[in-house]
Amino acid sequence: MVVDYSKWDKIELSDDSDVEVHPNVDKKSFVRWKQQSIHEERMKRNQDIKNLETQMDMYANLNKRVDKLLRTFTESDGNLGELANLPLVETFLNEKFDKNEKSTGENVDPDISTYNEMVIDLFEQLKRDAVKEKKDPTDPRVIKELILQHRNKIDKVTEEAKLKLKELYHEKEMHISSEDMHTGFDSGFMNPKVDTTAADKDTKKINDAMESINLKASTQSKTELPKSLKIDAPLQFIEYTDEKDMLKLAPETEFFGTKIPYDNYRLSQEFLLKNMQIISGQQKDALMMKSFEYQMEDKNSPMTYQIIHQSEILSYVREIYDMKKIPFLRVQEMQEVIGMFFSKIIFNPANSKGKESFLESVKTKYNHVKSRSEIIKQEQAEESEEGEVEGVETIQLKSLDDSAELEVVLPDFDSKDESEMKKCEAFNKIPKDMQEALKTQNLDTVNKVFETIHIDEAERILELFNEADIIGVRAVLENEDDFNHIKQDYQQQLQNEDNQVEPPAVIEEEEIPDTADIVD
Repeated sequence: MVVDYSKWDKIELSDDSDVEVHPNVDKKSFVRWKQQSIHEERMKRNQDIKNLETQMDMYANLNKRVDKLLRTFTESDGNLGELANLPLVETFLNEKFDKNEKSTGENVDPDISTYNEMVIDLFEQLKRDAVKEKKDPTDPRVIKELILQHRNKIDKVTEEAKLKLKELYHEKEMHISSEDMHTGFDSGFMNPKVDTTAADKDTKKINDAMESINLKASTQSKTELPKSLKIDAPLQFIEYTDEKDMLKLAPETEFFGTKIPYDNYRLSQEFLLKNMQIISGQQKDALMMKSFEYQMEDKNSPMTYQIIHQSEILSYVREIYDMKKIPFLRVQEMQEVIGMFFSKIIFNPANSKGKESFLESVKTKYNHVKSRSEIIKQEQAEESEEGEVEGVETIQLKSLDDSAELEVVLPDFDSKDESEMKKCEAFNKIPKDMQEALKTQNLDTVNKVFETIHIDEAERILELFNEADIIGVRAVLENEDDFNHIKQDYQQQLQNEDNQVEPPAVIEEEEIPDTADIVD
């Protein structure tokens, strides 16, 4: 029997030991957050599929009624004028279709209008559109033209929905979940000698693996449904899954952490009840990291304690909610958890130990952030002293020969010579602040500008220096005798070069050995 193992290609296993996180972020919490995001994304994908299926079913039922109207009321039959008569249209629809038929689904408002009522609403809207376009709303030809335009729009939206649904189906097929696992071949035969311990271990391994699959979060799809469906999209936890945004704060979370006073618990409770989507592991960790920023800038900043306190509120509430084993945000359950936290821990006069324990946890994390920030500052200072901090390396111009000096040589800006014009062109490519420094022809001034420029940019400027022949070398002579001596040597060298005659080149023949005498 050939076994097909291809389905296991759809599983992406993650070795938790390979996960790299910020040193101040708990690794186990990070892995747990990543695993939970898988469940939430799976729920979101399934919800989008259901919404799109509901949308397409609704459009199909609406199109069926509109098409029936267009086929019945035509100019050739002489009854086209009835399209502009809403009572006649309504009577026709109720006779031909079930007047109580309407869209259904777990996210559909039970009070949604029936399909017949939606068509009547459409005709009323088309009449208003005709008035806006300064057309006669009682003219059946105008109404028919607007119906056909609307029909084309519906077809276009339906086609887009089909493509999106196809993508979601494909994405769902690419990942295995527990709902995809079905019983295969059942057998009534039982072997009493079979040891089920190994099978139980294998089952546990599979279940554990399923918790770690698909750690790479796929892009969350955004599906919009027509307003007429009155479908309220469920709230989602704010989770930035992109690696570069893992410490990104949502505006609501930042407001909760920095603007609401830490000792105003009533205000914190009200805010969380209205913005419960910020109670996520990722937002809690990101808010905690924000406290490091304030502590690094100012070790006496009161904002450090403020932010840590609010981050700990998110942490406590989320831990209580996780005990319910709900992998997504369920509003009613979260409301109960928020109320439980504040009533049992914060506002409980009969048991003050709960609040004391909470504040002790805040104090512990506050002290950790303070001490850790000092260590980080000290490490940065040591690296800065050793010149190992990236981005501080600069270029300075200096002659390596004590008997020579570097000098700034500016091109002749008024010259018509082609070589000088090229030098001027290269000079004009140099940044303005460096051009001004070069015009002073003072090397110290040029080096001061280099101190403010990153090494990569400085190397590019040096290439322009070379192209414009900006830097020259000038020999340093101690007295006039040295100058005369060099002058005489130079003249003698020129005379020798003029009198020297090169001998003809002689090609020496090499004896080629007889290969017949060579034995491998």
